[in-house]
Amino acid sequence: MKSFRAASPAAAPIAALLLVSLFATPLLGETRTAAQRDQNRIVSEIRQIQVQLATLVEAQTALSQAVEALLTEREEQLTADRQSRAETMNTLERMERSVSTLSEAFRDTNERLSALMVEVESVREAQRRAALLGGGSGEGEDTAPPDGEEAQAPEAAAGDESSQEEGSGEEEATVLDEPSVSEIYLQADADYLQGRYDLALAGFERVAESGGELADNARYFMGECRLAQDRLDDALEQFDIVIRDFPDSSKIGEAWYKKGLIFGRMGHESDAREIFEDILDVFAGTTAARLAQRELDAMPPRDPGR
Repeated sequence: MKSFRAASPAAAPIAALLLVSLFATPLLGETRTAAQRDQNRIVSEIRQIQVQLATLVEAQTALSQAVEALLTEREEQLTADRQSRAETMNTLERMERSVSTLSEAFRDTNERLSALMVEVESVREAQRRAALLGGGSGEGEDTAPPDGEEAQAPEAAAGDESSQEEGSGEEEATVLDEPSVSEIYLQADADYLQGRYDLALAGFERVAESGGELADNARYFMGECRLAQDRLDDALEQFDIVIRDFPDSSKIGEAWYKKGLIFGRMGHESDAREIFEDILDVFAGTTAARLAQRELDAMPPRDPGR
C-alpha cells in the first residue's frame, strides 16, 4: 500500500501529458491541413503567375518582332526615299543643264539673228540704192557710189524709164548671183545645227576670212565644228584665235570656257580648273561663268599638297 501511494503522484503528470498529447494531436493535424491549403493556394497562385508571365513573355516577343518588322520596313522606306530623292535631284540637275544649254543656244541664236537682220537690211538697202542709181559694181553693201553720182540720179531718173528698169534688173541679177556674207553665215549655221560639220566649217571659214562683223562668231563656230568632230587640237586653235584676235567679242567668255573643257578632256585638270576659276572672276554673271561653276562643282576637291 505504501508503494502504491508513493507511485500515484508520479503517474498523474504522465496522464496529464497523455491527455494533452491526445488533445494536441487533432490540433497538429488541423495546422498541417491549413498549411497544406496555404501551400496549395500559393502553388496555384504561382502557377497562375507563371502562366501569366509566359503569356506576357509571348506577347512581348510578338510585340518585339512587330516593332522590328516596322523598323525594318521604315528603314527600307527611308532608303527607297533617299534613292528616289537622289534620282529626282539627278533628273532635276540634268534638266537644269539642258535648260541652261537651250537657253544659251536660244540667246546666241537671237543675237545672231539680230546681227544678221541688220546686215541683211544693209545689203538690201545697198542693192536698192545700186538699182536706183543704175551703176556700181554689184558687190553688195561695201560698194559705194562714185562722187557726184547721187546728184546725177535725178537726171538718170528723168531719162528713159524702160532702159533704167532694164539696167536695174540686170544689176539686181548680178548682185543676187553671189551670196552675201550674211547668207553664207546663215547657211553655215544651218549646216552646223544639222550636223554637217565639214560644210559648216567651210562656210564659217569664208565668213571669218571676210573680216566683217561676223568674223569672230564664225571663228568661234569653226572651233565648235572641230570640237563636235573630236578634233581637240584644231578646236583649241580656233578658240585661241577668238581669244587673241577678238578681245571685245561677245564670244570671248565662251571661247575661254570651251578652252577649259578641251583641257579637261585632254587630261590637264589643273589647267582647266585655273581657266574656270578665272572665268568666274573676269566674266562673273555670264552664261560662261555659270557653266564654269558647274564644271568646278563636278571636279574632285583640290589636293591640299598642290
